[in-house]
Amino acid sequence: MGATLHVIGSLMIDRVVRVRVLPAPGETVMARSAKIHPGGKGANQAVAAARCGARVRMLGRTGAEGAFIVRELQAAGIDTGSVMSDDPMAGFAAVMVADGGMNSIVIAPEANGRISGADIDAFLGGAAHGDLVLMQNECSGLGHAVAKARELGMKIWLNAAPMGDEVRSVDLGALSCLLVNEHELAALSGIGEPEAALDQLAKAWPMLDIVVTLGAAGWIARVGGALVRGRASPVNAIDTVGCGDAFVGVLAALRSEGMPWIEALARANAAGALAATIAGAIPSMPSRDAIEGFSGRQHP
Repeated sequence: MGATLHVIGSLMIDRVVRVRVLPAPGETVMARSAKIHPGGKGANQAVAAARCGARVRMLGRTGAEGAFIVRELQAAGIDTGSVMSDDPMAGFAAVMVADGGMNSIVIAPEANGRISGADIDAFLGGAAHGDLVLMQNECSGLGHAVAKARELGMKIWLNAAPMGDEVRSVDLGALSCLLVNEHELAALSGIGEPEAALDQLAKAWPMLDIVVTLGAAGWIARVGGALVRGRASPVNAIDTVGCGDAFVGVLAALRSEGMPWIEALARANAAGALAATIAGAIPSMPSRDAIEGFSGRQHP
């Protein structure tokens, strides 16, 4: 086990409905089922990292109705001493999942938008120089967190999702690694073709490692100054919610323990594929053994 991974992130109550096809604008469709799952990008990624073997502590905020998410974090072995559950309303996500696994999601940050600068300062005060901190854009205080982590000499990883003005205002030069999907990459760079967009960002910030997930097309990355790419692993996908979070959390865990980029990316790719085979976000985060087994089958 490597250094402690510090996650500043969201906790969301995922209200998931399964439909045959995602509705068009103005269309009403009948759901086949409705379930509630623990989720949130921060919680998902923290659990993915912990199940991969990382030592994880997390800062987050939810309400009393989100206490079951905190219990899921604790069950994964995550230090939840900085996770507050006293907010008037928990954050939630409305998730529609169609046959084949494609999804459409709307989030309401609520409690996640009430994390203060003082909360961030107190949390990062428990980190060591050189530790890795992982953030997303579902919580308040992103700019403050980046500045504080930089001041403390931490390795800053940002999963720039969802894309917004808060991300655009971040000094990318402060980051160690930027993680985006193809849509977030296009929004950040203004370029629709992923490889061209990646090249533009790499030229502007040559010391920044950049990882781009491309869904069924796999992933591309500029890491350690080299361009690398990988194919998606074929699986029987039933729910793609949380696949990107599995990828990010596992990659952060493996890099924090010192695994080389290529090996870590291959296992992160396997984790994302495995997550698509199980419904829900946190419930679908795979174990280290499952990841290693699946990677071995893909690359004998």
